[in-house]
Amino acid sequence: MLAVVIAGVALAAASGSAVFAHGWGFGLGSNATPEEIAQQQTERFQEQASLLGATVNEVKDAWAQGQTLEELANAKGITDEQLQEKMQAARKTDMQSRLKTLVEKGVVTQAQADQRLKVMEEHIASGDGPGKGMGGGTRGMGMHRGMDL
Repeated sequence: MLAVVIAGVALAAASGSAVFAHGWGFGLGSNATPEEIAQQQTERFQEQASLLGATVNEVKDAWAQGQTLEELANAKGITDEQLQEKMQAARKTDMQSRLKTLVEKGVVTQAQADQRLKVMEEHIASGDGPGKGMGGGTRGMGMHRGMDL
């Protein structure tokens, strides 16, 4: 189950990038510029390091060695349960930030954003993943043994 959480729960991607595609990849698709690819991967390494209390170089080394996020977390003394909690908290913060932006830009009302946050929180709490329907794509931590990069 944790592997599913790792791949799917980490962070919501309102932008449509798959935090992204699954795996260590970046999920920008074939139309991404080299700059976008580099920026996305840099952000992912930074997010993962922050989540684990690791350095960016530790995350890069783990990535290069084919380690999963779970393996790196365990090596840092983080249990699977603690990792799941950290990822859920990070995802909630990201969702709140993205929803705030949508409200500020007039894309959705505050009531709609509040409802969407509630639905997404329920899905996370139940283990169903990031949410379903209309923009419920994932931006998982992207550190499983995927072959994206």
